[in-house]
Amino acid sequence: MSGQLAALRRRIVEVAGDAPVDALLVSGGENRRYVSGFTGSAGLLLVTEHEALLLTDFRYVEQAKGQAPDFEIVKIEGPPWPTVAEQVHRLGAGKVGFESEHLTVDAHLRLQQALQEKAPGVQTVPLREVVEALRVTKSAAEIALIRKAVEIGDRAFEAVAAGLRPGVTEREVAWRLEVQMRERGADALAFPTIVAAGPNGAMAHHQPSDRPIQPGEPVIIDMGCRLDGYHSDMTRTIVLGEPDTRFWEIYRLVLRAQQSCEDGLKAGMAGTDGDKLARDVIESAGHGDDFGHGTGHGVGLQIHENPFLSRTRGDVVVPEGTVLTVEPGIYLPGWGGVRIEDMLVVGASRCLVLTTAHKFPVVDLGG
Repeated sequence: MSGQLAALRRRIVEVAGDAPVDALLVSGGENRRYVSGFTGSAGLLLVTEHEALLLTDFRYVEQAKGQAPDFEIVKIEGPPWPTVAEQVHRLGAGKVGFESEHLTVDAHLRLQQALQEKAPGVQTVPLREVVEALRVTKSAAEIALIRKAVEIGDRAFEAVAAGLRPGVTEREVAWRLEVQMRERGADALAFPTIVAAGPNGAMAHHQPSDRPIQPGEPVIIDMGCRLDGYHSDMTRTIVLGEPDTRFWEIYRLVLRAQQSCEDGLKAGMAGTDGDKLARDVIESAGHGDDFGHGTGHGVGLQIHENPFLSRTRGDVVVPEGTVLTVEPGIYLPGWGGVRIEDMLVVGASRCLVLTTAHKFPVVDLGG
């Protein structure tokens, strides 16, 4: 039995508390993959103390047999819910937990209708973050995959940035980055690449446009790739040519805030305290209102996952072995912005930074 499946069975008992369930229905795609190893785009897991079923349709049956050897493969014909209900009845489950953050209201209604017909009396119990809690701490194999994805992104950035010249558009830069990551082995982009030049940099999630990049203005590049399901995430801010005094002031402040967090973050800290390590530096310089997002987030099978370094989402303690981003930023309407982002592994007393792309912001135009 895989370690993930065994851990899930223990987890079901932990989260159920006073309302124990006999089975858990896993519908979230990343959670399904994490527990079973199955990478297909359609399927459900039904897990009990002694049984583990993977329900999928004709397209994925053979794939599931190869990727999920610990699971009994059940072929779905038509809508999935009657088949789920039949298996619940066969297993003798009286209470079925479901992932409330992944199952839609409509899907839950259809599941209940099917249960009423084929397994009357069975209750459904909403459960939150059952599998997600297991995914927070990364295994050595997961960290190795993430490190490879980070390396692909780092080298792609350096290759593209060195050749940029004024007049290239944001959209062209985004395409060059994608090509470089793909040619280095990436399976896909982790998310749509952000290239935000000049005033566009004041928008933290600006979409690349046909705006030509001008010499001397800040350019935020936020990029990442996916490799065998795992993601990388990195941001650098550069200037084509000579930056002005204002840029250096803002850039050095953001860099100092990032360094404060990377140096001080360690296992056992609350995400709110990790966020403060960077935020206090920026606030003390008078730019607190210009830093409107969290300092970081977990990365793994999803590009944004628990835990978070945040004022509003950081109440969870950060455990050892978590992979996080640290990405403070300052955004000034009419001028632009600066964001610098690394990925790191949280250790017992300090963190290991995975990102190795250089942080010197000036692209030398020569002559």
